[in-house]
Amino acid sequence: MGGDVKVLNLCLSLTANSTVLSTSLTFEQQYQKIYKKLIAFLYQNQTAKFSFSFTGLQLEWFEKEHPEFLQILHELVARKQIELLGGGYYNPVFPLLSPVDRAGQIELLTVELRRITGKRPRGISVLSSVWDRSLIPCFQNCGMEWVQLDFSVFPEKSRHFLPQILGEQGKIIKVLPVYRNLQNVIKKNISPEQYLKELVDKIENSTKNDEYNYYAQERVISVNFEFDSAEILLKSNWIENLYKSISREFAGKVRVCLPTEYIHRAEEFIPSFTGIGIRDDVAKWALKPYEISGEKSELPVSINNFLITYPRCRALYNRELYISLLVSNCHGDKARKMAARKSLWKAQTGEAFLCSPEGVFPDKRMRQAAYKNLTEAEKFIREAVPFKESVTSFDYNADGHNEYLCSMDKYTACISARAGQVTELNVIHNLENYADNLSRIEKFDKVNDNYERGLFVEHVFSKEEFSDYKKGLSAAGCGVFSKTLFREAEFNGTKKEIKLKGEGTYSNLDIPISLRKRYLINSNGFMVQYILKNEGPIAFSGNFVVESNFAQTDFSQANKNSYKLDLISDGNGISYETVDESVVKRDISFVQITDTSSNISFVYEPNEEAGISCQPLLFKRPNLNSKTAQVAENTFTASLFWEFDLAGGMEIEKTINFTIITPKKRRTKKN
Repeated sequence: MGGDVKVLNLCLSLTANSTVLSTSLTFEQQYQKIYKKLIAFLYQNQTAKFSFSFTGLQLEWFEKEHPEFLQILHELVARKQIELLGGGYYNPVFPLLSPVDRAGQIELLTVELRRITGKRPRGISVLSSVWDRSLIPCFQNCGMEWVQLDFSVFPEKSRHFLPQILGEQGKIIKVLPVYRNLQNVIKKNISPEQYLKELVDKIENSTKNDEYNYYAQERVISVNFEFDSAEILLKSNWIENLYKSISREFAGKVRVCLPTEYIHRAEEFIPSFTGIGIRDDVAKWALKPYEISGEKSELPVSINNFLITYPRCRALYNRELYISLLVSNCHGDKARKMAARKSLWKAQTGEAFLCSPEGVFPDKRMRQAAYKNLTEAEKFIREAVPFKESVTSFDYNADGHNEYLCSMDKYTACISARAGQVTELNVIHNLENYADNLSRIEKFDKVNDNYERGLFVEHVFSKEEFSDYKKGLSAAGCGVFSKTLFREAEFNGTKKEIKLKGEGTYSNLDIPISLRKRYLINSNGFMVQYILKNEGPIAFSGNFVVESNFAQTDFSQANKNSYKLDLISDGNGISYETVDESVVKRDISFVQITDTSSNISFVYEPNEEAGISCQPLLFKRPNLNSKTAQVAENTFTASLFWEFDLAGGMEIEKTINFTIITPKKRRTKKN
């Protein structure tokens, strides 16, 4: 190498890859195609070195299905051929976690790694290099000496192929920057010899005149193999030939070493200040919904940018924060509290909050699995301490407005000031969140909703607008009140009563109208009372619509509607085993919507006969395997409606009783 640099230290690593939805088949394929081949090579070549990061779920599966693999890991660690990195047990996005959950997830994985190998990890890997400097004290307190972060997280001026050092509140941690270029190797069919030559030349050219050349006799680069590239390069013997090339053509110039081995030997560290960041191929998706942003942000992109851009991820995060607080404040049964914390940690898996480098391809199953684990955690807490039903008011989602959290026997619901709608409906029986829905985006769905699709969303439509609405088309302005910020008129937590008032303007006539909305919460659901008033002098007519959207719970097909519909119309019962297209009926006195995947039913009983408009809605989003948008998930939308004529200063009143019906527990016969 040029200048005074004598040797390049090369650290090779394989990233963790699992989610709470990973199946035994997925793990087995990973084992056969990647882990088994790589470990066999390392076992037979005692000079070869490699580092690995695992999730706790991977280790659980290995212990059950391939315990011999863990025995070999133990031996290779003892031979100082491999190093196992620490991390979060369920592969979380660390900046989104409370300090207690950060430390808990790290320690849980650390204990498992120490049990398997006899050694505690000294370095830590973080998902997609999502960074926040507040992590430094936590990582150090958990025994971590260094962290692996992507090169792109650091400014170009500090990229000198030397370890960085970061400080926060008197705590420090060393950083080993990760270099990513293996996809380019595969794409251009670059040989190991050529790869090493280009790597050596790159570092030589970029460091021969830098300020550290006088002090640093060695440089370092960490190369990370992700699963797709590792599988291809193992199959072609590229990795094996890489080691052979190092020993032949690059002996004395390139040295493969383990990360901690190098960190302990290194004499030069670059002081750096990196407050926040995400690896650049993930960050590019964080500024525009489901699109690569060509805009360059003045500030570094953080996980908060991602949460702002994708409201469903933000909603899940709000729920996770609340449950974390609930678990931390529990002072009841310790065993149930620990079970609650474990369910909470399962819900914190990072893939539910963050996209992959290939793009934002929403997986509703991941979000719903996270919600299930969070509600399960809440269920454990209810069992750990005496549970009392409550309705409380506080800023649940940190938007500057109070929400209403209804913790009832059968469910937990969140009622937002925005549209006065139910934005969460977590049913305790089956743990599902029935209000977790996307909204349509014109670029992908040819229709723009412009409002959040929860339950009890109100619209006031003209006749023409309502005709489009029933067809699933976008209505002008999405009706009145669907985006209105309601203000609190009265709140009584003791009576479990919420009174809201929203104001708006009807159509191009600019007629001022208001909607008073009263929730009366009970153990099985709630009653919703409406008073719609014409606040102006001009009479008008229209349609008052109460819309509810039920989230997908059956994931056997992306476009499959799993809801059954039962109606009583004009005294006659009507049943639809499935609703594949728009259904419109009048003179409705009873509606029952049943989730056939769990037999949970939702009953609507209006105080006077109404019309109903129901249909499944499909949401299309970009797909990894297709250039065109594909169906990503669906929702079942059901809207009660009434036609009205309102003179100036007059009002109409409507009431709906909403009941959640869960399957009855089977009684067991006593002998």
